Amino acid sequence: MMIYANGNWVKAEDAVIPFNDQGFLYGESLFETIRTNHGKPFRIEKHLERLQSGMQTIRMDGKALLDTIPALLQTFIAKNEIKQALIRVMITRGAISSASDAKLALYISARGVSRFEDWPFEVIFFEEKNYPILRFHPAIKSGNYLGNMLAKKDAEAAGAFEPVFINNDGYITECAIRNIFFIKDNVLLTPTIELGVLPGVIRDTIMELARKRGLQVQEALIRYDQLAEMDEAFISSTGVGVLPVTWNGFESNYKHSQVLRKDLQLLFESGASDVT
Repeated sequence: MMIYANGNWVKAEDAVIPFNDQGFLYGESLFETIRTNHGKPFRIEKHLERLQSGMQTIRMDGKALLDTIPALLQTFIAKNEIKQALIRVMITRGAISSASDAKLALYISARGVSRFEDWPFEVIFFEEKNYPILRFHPAIKSGNYLGNMLAKKDAEAAGAFEPVFINNDGYITECAIRNIFFIKDNVLLTPTIELGVLPGVIRDTIMELARKRGLQVQEALIRYDQLAEMDEAFISSTGVGVLPVTWNGFESNYKHSQVLRKDLQLLFESGASDVT
């Protein structure tokens, strides 16, 4: 695979990052994982909006760099003859120079899309106070994923697919690398972004699909002790789409979850980005 490494097109195995890049040294970076279907990036404008918001939050001045991304993505897709993939766009603060005037660096790579069929998958609930989780509003998709990855390793060691975090006030926030949804009666519930939850592009798409299906949609404060009352639950991300989940004997027919899962998959397969 040919990847884009800050101005150069190189084979993946030949790509390097300068040892003094601040993304490598201090985690000063932002990234987006963009699903590509039929060679078309899914909702690229939403990803660029989130990148721009993150750059403003961490004081990266890079509007000109952002403007180059759509064309670079098309070149990347063409060079690698990509039909379907998860493309990662990463922006770092850049290499530290003697004059301390580092220039932002841009990297583009990709990986395949995995299929997840034997649902429901097991999740486990962890108190986020036990992990170094970056919780900020508005949330940013930064390279600082240490706490998330530690929790994911602990979840996998416990036989679970994904951890779900509970904050200090007892509210559900999100998974290590995914959003979470619950369904009660005909209401789709997901934790509010006021908690520092990342506003996922697929999260927003699912809420649009749910409204189209006649479900009420609420961004809410959901307590851990309310979960036994839920009818359904699923997690979502660019990679997994909609994935029904269970925990501690939780049972469901996943009626609405299955419909939303299929709707999202059909949207991906169509190559379109517009729910309506």
